Amino acid sequence: MRGFFASVLGTYIAVNAYLFVRLFQSLAKTGMLRGIACGAMLLFAACFPAARILSGRLPDIVTRAFMTMGNLYISPMLYAFLLTLMADIFRAINSVFAITHNPPPYPLAVRLRMVSVIFTISLLITALGAFNAYMPVIKEVDVQIGDEYYEGETASQTGVFLKIAVLSDTHLGGFAGPKYLRKLAEKTNAMSPDIVLLPGDIIDGSNFFRNEREVREVAEILRTFKARLGVWGVLGNHDYYAGGSDTVAFLSAAGVRVLRDEAVVLDGKFVLAGRNDRTANFRGNGRKNLDDILSSVPLADDGSKYPVVLMDHQPFDLHEAEQFGVALQISGHTHRGQLWPINFIVSRIYECSYGEYKKGGTNYYISSGASVWGPPIRTIGRQEIAIVNLYNY
Repeated sequence: MRGFFASVLGTYIAVNAYLFVRLFQSLAKTGMLRGIACGAMLLFAACFPAARILSGRLPDIVTRAFMTMGNLYISPMLYAFLLTLMADIFRAINSVFAITHNPPPYPLAVRLRMVSVIFTISLLITALGAFNAYMPVIKEVDVQIGDEYYEGETASQTGVFLKIAVLSDTHLGGFAGPKYLRKLAEKTNAMSPDIVLLPGDIIDGSNFFRNEREVREVAEILRTFKARLGVWGVLGNHDYYAGGSDTVAFLSAAGVRVLRDEAVVLDGKFVLAGRNDRTANFRGNGRKNLDDILSSVPLADDGSKYPVVLMDHQPFDLHEAEQFGVALQISGHTHRGQLWPINFIVSRIYECSYGEYKKGGTNYYISSGASVWGPPIRTIGRQEIAIVNLYNY
């Protein structure tokens, strides 16, 4: 984990060093403008790591201010980097092949125009991404368990076995405050689900518990979710960062039943299982094998096995669910990359990073998340409430 954060920090520093050097060079002979622009960039660039390092050491309001500025900076930083890199590649080609009438070195007017264009496009993409992040959508997914059909019959004709509302990665206390959570609750309740599942990263981090008023409001809104089989969840990595025991205590008081390497029979017709996140191996009491979790589940009255719906926050090791006969695994964590083109990197990390997937007789749904992490911006995909209509033969 330390290696991961070190690589992220190293990349962040390298990207900002590159942008700073190019900005400093482009604004040569502009006097005070160069000092103001470069100084502002350094200030914003320092906010994100400062907020992480100083969290818990400074008053909460100061940390939140640093975090807000740092999160807002990440998106324009990313797109300014990509645009600047493209401009530099073109500049290198132009210096060799003289594609334009004015090959490098460029005069001040051209350099100023280029900086303005990159700045404007980066902010425009960020603004559109911020608007997108506040517009959660309902995504309906039909999943068939079993494979026996009568001739001419389709899954939609057999009847809904279970209607599941999935709200992954709500990150309460980060982007998702009480107002946004209320919107999610209203949209979810309008779909009349049988059960609501929160497959991890329900809480954003420990800062959430420092705001007592927000904690009370969020708990009240969580109690407004309506489903005849209740609201169930598992812990994700951020829930462990916030404190696993504190998160479970809060969610339980708010009416959310948290499964911690447990499985229960619901409605007399299916098993709901929930796994501890992989983070529990170093921030909790570990993580059981899936076989151990499911071995305690009783058989149905007719001696058959109940179909199993499994919540596992991070979609690693998908073969395990297939190996132990899970009907449907629901995961999140990936956010579908959240910011383009990070989605291409994410898709290389996971066997399936978003959407519907099938492996053997096991179905999977990996959600893009009901909220965001870090930047309150989404430039790939949508915030979603997934309504999984589970059909049986």
